[in-house]
Amino acid sequence: MLSFVLLLDNGEARALDTVLDAVLDCDVGVPADSLTVTCPYDSTIRAHADKLAAYDGKELVFMGQLDNIVAVKRGMGVVLQLNARGPAAALLDNEAEPQTYRNPTAGLMARKHLVPFGLQPVDADALPYSGKLLIDKGTSHWQALCRFCLMRYGSVPRVEADGRVYLRGFHPEEQAAFSDGNQGTPYYWLKESQRRHCLLSEVKLKFRLKNDYHASLKNRNPAARHIRRVRYVNAAADNASMNTAEKMMENSNRDSYALTLRCLGCHAALLGKKATVRDSVLGEISALTVAKVRVTAGRQGEISEITLKKERFDVADELHNE
Repeated sequence: MLSFVLLLDNGEARALDTVLDAVLDCDVGVPADSLTVTCPYDSTIRAHADKLAAYDGKELVFMGQLDNIVAVKRGMGVVLQLNARGPAAALLDNEAEPQTYRNPTAGLMARKHLVPFGLQPVDADALPYSGKLLIDKGTSHWQALCRFCLMRYGSVPRVEADGRVYLRGFHPEEQAAFSDGNQGTPYYWLKESQRRHCLLSEVKLKFRLKNDYHASLKNRNPAARHIRRVRYVNAAADNASMNTAEKMMENSNRDSYALTLRCLGCHAALLGKKATVRDSVLGEISALTVAKVRVTAGRQGEISEITLKKERFDVADELHNE
């Protein structure tokens, strides 16, 4: 059962004993989780609330500073709507100092971009990234950290509710299983969406300004076999490359399939895990990952809406020249 605690600006912790409703949103594509809680009006909370925490039993599932405190009068009653984002919000909201790193290490990046906000990496190593990392004017701390992690580890970092930061992202070895029987986390509602309109069949490229688009990257995803949807990438331009085309193809395949489940209880801890669904009608669906968890809580308890997408896999054919 979820419980909620407010931290006031004087450091006092106050349990929210009466919560009318709450929504916790976690998404692998969004650095900062968010939590919105509606509670009866309290003048002390309105004037002095600073942070909001949520616990599933004794486990901390959310901690964040309040972004919005809204008082709403409904008829004869007044409620407060409290909205907070997780620890990664500080990295998103603050601009990093423009500079150029040469052969940066994870320790250096942590000292510059995490420690000032009370965050600590738990999987850093001492091996440097061999090369330069340019931090332009206007780059956020989150963008700077992401650039390093993508170059060094090939992954996007994950900031946990307690301030721990996994530079290598989510833990792919962890597994989740869902079932409408007794072989995993039970669900009572399922929706499968095969979004064929998202699929690209081919991305055509040119590598020199004076050339035509003679090269192409074709999609080997079986779902795209009868699809014709072509895009063009000018890899000779400064802001595009072969990687741009590969990313377009990868995103088209990832967005083309979604499986949504509804389960009783809070399942925010499943975010980012590999998953398998065993359904009595659809059969076994594997090679999934938990991409989003939305937990709604009210007087009847909690419901988790879990969105699963296909894991990343190689579906782009080798480059062809026409």
